[in-house]
Amino acid sequence: MTKLLSRTSSSLSSSSTTTTTKPFILVPLYIYPDPGAWAPLIQAAHHYPNLQFIVVVNPNNGPGDGEKPDENYVSVLHQLRDLSNVRLIGYVYCSYGKRNLEEMGGDVRRYQVWECEKRGCGVSIKGVFFDEAPADTEHVEYMASAASSVRGILGRESMVVYNPGVFPDYRYYDSGDYVVPFENVAREWWGEYARENVKNMPRELKEKSVVIAHSCKEGERGQILEEVRKERWGGHFLTGEGGYERWDGGWGGNIAILDSCIKRTSFPSQLFGIWRFC
Repeated sequence: MTKLLSRTSSSLSSSSTTTTTKPFILVPLYIYPDPGAWAPLIQAAHHYPNLQFIVVVNPNNGPGDGEKPDENYVSVLHQLRDLSNVRLIGYVYCSYGKRNLEEMGGDVRRYQVWECEKRGCGVSIKGVFFDEAPADTEHVEYMASAASSVRGILGRESMVVYNPGVFPDYRYYDSGDYVVPFENVAREWWGEYARENVKNMPRELKEKSVVIAHSCKEGERGQILEEVRKERWGGHFLTGEGGYERWDGGWGGNIAILDSCIKRTSFPSQLFGIWRFC
């Protein structure tokens, strides 16, 4: 069992001023945009204007080599761009601290080019989702540098999300706006490793954390949802066997549930959540 990485920094405040009074829906949009493929998201964003959607865009394990994605991507990105309740952030992998920071910065700069109407596609990417992020003490400054690069290239208000998938050294919360400390099969949420770390995690860090659970069986989604809502985790992504590459059958109905929850729930001003009900 991996041991809990202890808190080694006194600062637990967010690195940017990106805050909201409502939970967000995180959408790891790794589905290729064939005609109609992104329709469930676009329809949901239109139908529920009170919900905010954070969409992780990932054309080719990152932005790809060109100055803009292909025409299928451009078409649907324009539709999402025009929705006031959608925020697009770009996928960048870290190889758990083994990837060169310059290469990662190069990915961010390619996302920046997308904003240019002539060279790119007129789509503004407003943050980065760092996948395969490290969690150990040795790479805290490495990720802080990566986050600083994002804000220098895309702007101060850019959102930075780290996804180590395990409970990290708490200092990662100083430079990242949000951290994913759990990405695993749903049943592991009740395993010894997760239980110990959940118990010891400070409340203020839970509000900056996202739970990602896949392969949810019947009843597991509801149990995890109840816990993260009760303890005010920043958010979650729960999915069944479809994973991140096709829409879960419960997408539409669960978006309606979230909309209902927001309308009847008062959220603290510093709570920034990333939620998806599946």
